[in-house]
Amino acid sequence: MKEMDMPQRLENHEQRISKLETNYGEVIDKINSMEKGQLEIQNVVLKSSGDQKDLLNKLIEHSLGITVKQEETKGEVSKLKISSRKEIVLGLLGGGGFVGILTAIIAFWGEITKSFGG
Repeated sequence: MKEMDMPQRLENHEQRISKLETNYGEVIDKINSMEKGQLEIQNVVLKSSGDQKDLLNKLIEHSLGITVKQEETKGEVSKLKISSRKEIVLGLLGGGGFVGILTAIIAFWGEITKSFGG
């Protein structure tokens, strides 16, 4: 009786292996799709971050009259260079500088309180 059962068991194993191969292919396709989606999201976030940085620089330049130059290290802004103290004083006194400073303080209030432990 065991000898007759053997071909049927082999057929059963063959079917199970085929199903596993099919499922494995589907899983690989889903993983590839997820990786592609993550890359697309990363590109959108990086572009949005760059756009926000540009807009902030324009706001600073417009409201304070200060030319902003940035050095980037690994995608993060590490320094803000202002060419002279005269630019700082002129920026604060004229061209809506005070309003610009208040706007910046309000916009970054959460970051300011975090840095001072609040």
